[in-house]
Amino acid sequence: MANNPAKQNTIKGSRIFGDYLIMLAAPCFVAAWYHGSRFLSVAAVSVITALFCDFAAKAILGKTFHLRDFSNIFIGIAIALMLPAGIPLYVPVTAAAFAVLAVKIPFGGALHAPFVPAAAGFAFISICFKDLIFDYSVNSETRLLGAESLGSMLSKGKSVYISTANVFDIIAGNVAGPMGTGCGILMLACCVYLFVRRRKALLATIGFVAACAVYAAVSPRINASALTSIVLELSAGSLMFAGVFLLTDHATLPHNGINRVIYGALCGVLCMAMRGAGVFEETVCFAILLANGMRPVLDAAFRALPSVSFKRKEAAEK
Repeated sequence: MANNPAKQNTIKGSRIFGDYLIMLAAPCFVAAWYHGSRFLSVAAVSVITALFCDFAAKAILGKTFHLRDFSNIFIGIAIALMLPAGIPLYVPVTAAAFAVLAVKIPFGGALHAPFVPAAAGFAFISICFKDLIFDYSVNSETRLLGAESLGSMLSKGKSVYISTANVFDIIAGNVAGPMGTGCGILMLACCVYLFVRRRKALLATIGFVAACAVYAAVSPRINASALTSIVLELSAGSLMFAGVFLLTDHATLPHNGINRVIYGALCGVLCMAMRGAGVFEETVCFAILLANGMRPVLDAAFRALPSVSFKRKEAAEK
């Protein structure tokens, strides 16, 4: 009996997104620790919306809904982790619905979508609800920087001084910001897991983080040392989270290993440039979507290189 492509895609997707859900367990724990039931409520409505939209769309299209398609759960949780604690529940509902109905379903599923659904969903609500997305005034559990996030302080050019006493709070995510994306220690742990499970995907993350770090050192937004600028930029907002969980999306990664590093670096430059010149406090999802659009061009360029080299060799021999 011939293999069922839809079933194969479901199995492959469950394996890939299953790994991501395992990695998401740690940031979810931190978000629940800092924000309690508020995070659980936002994550629940986001996941339920993604599941319902996928089920409804497939019912209308006459396709089978597979509960093993973990991409819906991933989309819902990823969006929730990037939001502030005080976000109204209709905002994650809007983001999850857009991610599934406008990005995932029209292109044949999460393994075929040319854009990262969660990034598209977050970018959409950033445009629609800008004042809500970057309002961290109810992050009452944070101790270090009150209601103003690192991203906000950097965008305003405020001086932020790092000492031994507060550096741990910064890398532990105990600062005003998205509910579950600021813990640099956990992001490093997720990178280790990703290296074990999908090490080639991590090449994009390496290129991304390296480009962001170099950009932060060369063009700091605050009057501080290069090292301070790097630490603050990498710790602000959802940059590291997106670099680990969204940039490594299976459907949007270039095929060539070197190309993945370039792809990640391109995304990093776009993110940092938009952080400095844009109107949004966090621009990483916009940068990822732009890099998604450029990925086919990068793949085509690298596919052309061997044939060009071969033709030149033939011409020289003649």
